[in-house]
Amino acid sequence: MAHFNVDLTLGRRVLSRDGKPVGRIEAIHVVRSGDAWVITEFHVGPDALLERLAVGLLPRLLREAMLHGSRSHSHRIAWHRIDVTDPRHPRLVCDDEN
Repeated sequence: MAHFNVDLTLGRRVLSRDGKPVGRIEAIHVVRSGDAWVITEFHVGPDALLERLAVGLLPRLLREAMLHGSRSHSHRIAWHRIDVTDPRHPRLVCDDEN
């Protein structure tokens, strides 16, 4: 099982395969699997930052209404679609972000 230091990745700009910026990693979603924590997805973009900062401050339904009411500038990208071999320079490994 590979180890991953999330502190090196949070806030880093994700680039597409062709080098264009996709957004910054604002949150990392993890789940417990036995004795380990497993990354399931990365939340990228300004709406992901709003979501992270609003946790505990705004009720969930209000946050979701705010995010759905605007044109989304956030991506939830599956863990296997971002190469974090170099955690300071994450890149998409495919053209599709989902």
